[in-house]
Amino acid sequence: MKKDVTICFRTSEDLRGSLEKIADSERRSLSSIIETVLYNHLKDRHVLKGLKNERRGYPRKEVSLPAFVYQRESKESSLQTGIIIDLSLGGMRISVPEDYEAKDAGEFDTIFTIPNEKTPIKMKCAVKRVFGGPENTKDLAANFVDGDFSGYQKLHKYLTQ
Repeated sequence: MKKDVTICFRTSEDLRGSLEKIADSERRSLSSIIETVLYNHLKDRHVLKGLKNERRGYPRKEVSLPAFVYQRESKESSLQTGIIIDLSLGGMRISVPEDYEAKDAGEFDTIFTIPNEKTPIKMKCAVKRVFGGPENTKDLAANFVDGDFSGYQKLHKYLTQ
């Protein structure tokens, strides 16, 4: 769903505090929590008929980050380059060369760095979808399956800036 409209409103300090607590506990932005509450309210009242349900558990951020992808079980030890197109706490979409072998429901490992961080983030990913990309590339939509805690902390900090 495209988000191209800003809404500003006044509220009480107590309501804002409660919404911030929910946002912190769910590791989401205040804006995302407010949008979810409004969306669910309208959906319950059957006002939203034409909108699709958002299936993602976390909001995605459009990025352009270089990354390496590799198959842990592969006999080849070489890394394949890719570009992360969007990123969330739950997963990413990465553009890789068209000849990179990836299957729906397959797995791969990735290493990438985020701006202003010195150490890379390593994640194990499960492919959810493979689809064609521009100019001899394909995109992989993947969920994060495993990663270290410090990597998730860095990712959370970057995504909530």
